[in-house]
Amino acid sequence: MATTVTSSVVIQRPVDEVFAFVTDMRNNLRWQAESGLQRVTVEPDGPVGVGTRITETWRFMGQETVSASEITAYEPGRSLTRRTLTDGAPIKEGVMTVEVDGDGARYSTSVQVQAGGLFAIAEPLLASMMKRSFQENALRLKSLLEGRPAARLASGGRSDG
Repeated sequence: MATTVTSSVVIQRPVDEVFAFVTDMRNNLRWQAESGLQRVTVEPDGPVGVGTRITETWRFMGQETVSASEITAYEPGRSLTRRTLTDGAPIKEGVMTVEVDGDGARYSTSVQVQAGGLFAIAEPLLASMMKRSFQENALRLKSLLEGRPAARLASGGRSDG
């Protein structure tokens, strides 16, 4: 049984700026490290699109895990869908969208969580933990994007390597 986990936050920045920042996966360390993200690599290097592969190393409950995903749908300035390629990963697919909300941009994520093996029984707990983590990340993203000049955000930080 799969569980859908969603989160959303309004960021007082232009939609295009928010979308550019969140779709440059190398920026993820800047707002997801507190949730356990350790490393991110993106292949090929350059702008993301359908076929781009992302490898992330996470530390969760004292264990380091590596998760690979691929962008399967991409609508510039609007949405991105990632499908997990790693067997056994609890997140199967995720969609992020950025849309106009008043004077800002609403950043939303929706992921399909499906725990396997012994973790299947704990799927509701895992989904609850993920929802809290995604919402905390969204609030860190909001703080980061609202607290810095746009010129500095566009440069992004390299986190692969």
